[in-house]
Amino acid sequence: MQTAMTAPIRQPATACAADRAPLHCRVDGQAGEAIVCLHSSTGSQAQWRGLSGQLAERSRVFGFDLHGHGRSPQWPAGAGHTLLVDAGAVIERMRREPAVHLVGHSYGGAVALQIALRYPQWVRSLTLYEPVAFGLIHRHASGDDSLDEIEDIAQSVRLRVEQGELDGASERFVDYWAGAGAWRRLDPAQQAVVMSRVPTVPHHFDGCFAATWGHATLARLQMPVLLMHGARTRAPARRIVELLGDALGTTLGDGVRRIAFEQAAHLGPLTHEREVNAAIVQFLREQLARATDADDDSELLLRA
Repeated sequence: MQTAMTAPIRQPATACAADRAPLHCRVDGQAGEAIVCLHSSTGSQAQWRGLSGQLAERSRVFGFDLHGHGRSPQWPAGAGHTLLVDAGAVIERMRREPAVHLVGHSYGGAVALQIALRYPQWVRSLTLYEPVAFGLIHRHASGDDSLDEIEDIAQSVRLRVEQGELDGASERFVDYWAGAGAWRRLDPAQQAVVMSRVPTVPHHFDGCFAATWGHATLARLQMPVLLMHGARTRAPARRIVELLGDALGTTLGDGVRRIAFEQAAHLGPLTHEREVNAAIVQFLREQLARATDADDDSELLLRA
């Protein structure tokens, strides 16, 4: 059961974020609860514009460009390599909100998890599509072959970035998640955008591998959760969804809703935008209605 929401008090991690250039954020909608949308690696807030258009009538939708992406500043020098770098920047921008709903895909899903774990009473709902918190595999299934698979991809991308081979790093990254040949099917302008963002991806991998949350930590998540994945996704992403779903199912029971999209893979929010967005909209509208009912009940109690 949700308790009264309070905005985060600035702590050391968010205090550091306050000293840095803020993330770019697009806001749609004029009134209602705050919904925060976080994109995948090499993406931008633009990936959520279709979803934002469906939600903006009843809420305010905050679409962030994370560090090194879109119109946001580069990864801060000396900031470290944890999910808290982006999570802290988002918290700093949103901290005056009494409560938020979080939506995240891939790396953005891992950042959303980090925010929810840091301030669980502030987050009213959590919507995740394949959050790539690879540290969960290391913590809970260390012998799984999928861990070796994603470590190899991470190392391959890192080496190419360090050698200045941004084309090669981008091709390795894109083809892994989108399928062989996907990189070459992008037009030159699309490739240039990805290459401008891929230097940040090693930071993302570092943060995701460091997310070795145990069951006690995950038990902090008491808000409703929508956990989605594509049936055709890569093994590491599938394994994380399995591990996370099992952990949350133990503590939340029916409070966690799981959906598999049979024809989708890791990039489902992009390739199957209509179906994925429909599931997200239905879930969030239920949470918004529930929050409204709870506020009405509170007001009646105050008048009694």
